[in-house]
Amino acid sequence: MSLRGVIPPLVTPFHADGGLDLEAFSSSLEALAAHDFAGFLALGSTGEAGSLDEDEKLSLVAAARRTAPGRFLLVGSGLESTRATIAFTQKVADLGADAVLVLTPCYYKNRMTVEALRRHYEAVADASPVPVYLYSVPAFTGLPWPAELTPALAKHPRIRGIKESSGDINLFARITASVSNGFEIACGNAAVIYPALCLGAAGGVLGVSNCSPKATLALYQAFCAGDHEKARRIQRALLPLVGVAVTHGIAGLKLAMSLAGLRGGSVRAPLLPAAAGLAEEIRPLLAAVDAAL
Repeated sequence: MSLRGVIPPLVTPFHADGGLDLEAFSSSLEALAAHDFAGFLALGSTGEAGSLDEDEKLSLVAAARRTAPGRFLLVGSGLESTRATIAFTQKVADLGADAVLVLTPCYYKNRMTVEALRRHYEAVADASPVPVYLYSVPAFTGLPWPAELTPALAKHPRIRGIKESSGDINLFARITASVSNGFEIACGNAAVIYPALCLGAAGGVLGVSNCSPKATLALYQAFCAGDHEKARRIQRALLPLVGVAVTHGIAGLKLAMSLAGLRGGSVRAPLLPAAAGLAEEIRPLLAAVDAAL
């Protein structure tokens, strides 16, 4: 069980009143589990983890474990303090998480030096009963990942890899060049998954897998088979759909899921619902992706 392959970062469906819709979550995960994904990520950025209470988070992890037994389950456990991250990591491990994805603390971002982050991650890994993966997503944290931090943390026996979501190919190349082949580096930005694979990515944790599961898997499989023309064709077709998520956020991704036959549900305030008329923009993008296969 690892980041080698394609992993959807699961969305968290909400009812129109903002309440958690666990039934829709399990329904969509069951549909995704019919595909040959390497595993699933619960409580990531795509899952609106920052808007969830702890009891909601734990109920989602339990539901994910029930719905996809035997599949690799990665769970976002990063919180703002080292102490809280350790405690929550233990709780999700007890519920069946196979590994945890630990976001960089970011509230005091000007104090999150390389040394502060190194100590944080090493303390979490020392205490974690499951493997730890690092998580860089500066679009949400406002904290760029220091490339020199990766080789230092890669030496820890429980730190297995990193999900790098900046879309910065130069940074990705620097990270891959600084660690051994056994350290797993996953691309978390579907706009650059093909070039990331060319640079040595183990796989991708890709939000568009929720609405275009066949395409993201086909891109990865084509790359592994050496069919670079097909992989590039699918990458190009995915770009406008990725742009919807960039422009319209999780609400846009959830709408795309619903148009693809899954249950994305509503977003939770303060996020706004999808703009009127967006469905008519998304439908041809989904069709174009299917046509590229």
